[in-house]
Amino acid sequence: MHYELYIPFPPTINSYYTKTQRGVFISNKGRKFRAEVLTAIEEQLPGVCIEERCLVEVVLYPPDRRVRDVDNYNKPLLDAFTKAGLWSDDSLVDQLFNYRGEVHKPSGSCFVRITDAGPLLKVGQSPPMD
Repeated sequence: MHYELYIPFPPTINSYYTKTQRGVFISNKGRKFRAEVLTAIEEQLPGVCIEERCLVEVVLYPPDRRVRDVDNYNKPLLDAFTKAGLWSDDSLVDQLFNYRGEVHKPSGSCFVRITDAGPLLKVGQSPPMD
C-alpha cells in the first residue's frame, strides 16, 4: 500500500472544537476542513478505503512563521480522514510521523503519505533508525 495526497493546512486542535452550553462540537473551521479533505480524497484517491494497519507521514507546510506545535494538528487530520471514509477508524494507524516543512504562503498546505505499517515494537525495543 502506498498513497500520497495534498490537503489544505489543518486547523489546530485548539480551534477544531467549539464549546457551547449544549456541549463540545466541531467548529465551523473544523467542518470546513473536513469538507476540504473529503474533496481532496475524492479527487486524488477516488475509491480508496484502507482496511489494514498503516504508517502515516505528515509534512506540515505552515502559512507563516508563527510558532506551532506540530503535534496539535494530528487529531483534526486523522478525524477528517475517518469522516471522509479513507479508513474506518484512525485506530488503524500504528505509526505516525510529523515533519515541519517550509512556509507555504498564503494558506499553507499539508502532504500526507500512507504506507503499510511496520512491525509492532517489543517492550524495550527501540525504533529502527533507517
